[in-house]
Amino acid sequence: MRHKHNGMEELFRLIPDEYATVIKMRLLGDKISELRIRNLAPVRICYGGVYYYLTPSGISKYRSEAFVASANAAENIVMRACEHSLYAVTETLKKGYVTVAGGIRVGVCGSGVMTGNVLTAVKEFSSVNIRLPHEIKGCSSALASRLSAKLKNTLILAPPGCGKTTVLRDLCRQLSDRNINVLLCDERYEIAASMHGIPTLDVGVCTDVVSGIDKAKVMEIGIANMRPDVIIADELMSGDLRSIEHAATCGIAVVATVHAKDEHDLKGKREFEGVVADKLFHYCAVLSGAPDFGMRITEYGT
Repeated sequence: MRHKHNGMEELFRLIPDEYATVIKMRLLGDKISELRIRNLAPVRICYGGVYYYLTPSGISKYRSEAFVASANAAENIVMRACEHSLYAVTETLKKGYVTVAGGIRVGVCGSGVMTGNVLTAVKEFSSVNIRLPHEIKGCSSALASRLSAKLKNTLILAPPGCGKTTVLRDLCRQLSDRNINVLLCDERYEIAASMHGIPTLDVGVCTDVVSGIDKAKVMEIGIANMRPDVIIADELMSGDLRSIEHAATCGIAVVATVHAKDEHDLKGKREFEGVVADKLFHYCAVLSGAPDFGMRITEYGT
């Protein structure tokens, strides 16, 4: 499997120069998945699937050696991420993130501004989690082979940080490169990371990408206009299930991810109760994170 990392220059644009210098000189970009910066707190980095503190000499398990973020560190990063135009990212900020070129997603915490019961803005940013995308060519091969032979609804399950989006991106690429028409719902600009209508990450030659639009709407307009063989989407919510049922009646398979440790955990989520039992999904792929990183595939139905 070929492992490729994207967006390092964008990362360096977002963070203080002293952090960027250490990462450039001491660390391997391919191993960095997250950089967590909290105002006036030690800086943490997820490196090779394990959390460390970022230090002037690299990484350490000891908090006392870490860089300590400034009092306005989170605000500085958010402003750089939105190129000093908060208005332009108001809607995604209300959902807790800002997207950046190269597929980087910056998770944001701060104070909400409420008008009645409606969240209208986020201010006084307190922390950020900079999540970097990775391309691992071939990581979805086992699942891609099954889907190529039998294109069916599929769930990919794992807790946050275990590679669901990375596997989904590679699966999109592999199916697409086997001449299967793929409609990709890239709601948060993380999978294809399109800029000016051009994917910056490899999602295959037969993939149509819709960015920044919710899954239900993509399925509605995509089924009607693009004639996909399969629709691929990240982070499935309970409200999306009806759209998946509709796609199935049109002969279109849906592949999506869900935050869950395994099938048992999924069944314990009230909003997904009965999903496996009702055989809405034919395949279920459960991912394991660091240090082993693996995939277990279960097939349901016929």
